[in-house]
Amino acid sequence: MLYLSAIALVAASAIYDFSALIAAAEGDLSRRGIDPTTLVIAGIAFTVFLMLALWFMVARLRVGFVRFLLIALLAWQAWPLPQALSNGISASDVVAIATIVLQAIAIFFTFTPSARAWFSGPGPDIRDQI
Repeated sequence: MLYLSAIALVAASAIYDFSALIAAAEGDLSRRGIDPTTLVIAGIAFTVFLMLALWFMVARLRVGFVRFLLIALLAWQAWPLPQALSNGISASDVVAIATIVLQAIAIFFTFTPSARAWFSGPGPDIRDQI
């Protein structure tokens, strides 16, 4: 549930900052003939889809190595945060911090002893998940 909450925060933040995202993407893309609105919408959709797919692989299919992929993606998200915070904290920074914290707690719970036992158990039949 924590990871799903982080996904919801990412989507809500992207919708809230939609005009700022388009303004940031407009510069070079418009000169190249690429519509920045389409690119931003596709980027948001891809990000949410990727997060949902990774959640599904961990939470439903018991694919244990995805936990380590989630750690790498979390580190990639958190890497530029200290530099962004040095310029002052905005509403987007608060949402980014909340998203990272929610993801970190969710990933932590995948390494508890009960979760390790759950991952080592027999995986579900994929036909049951669809």
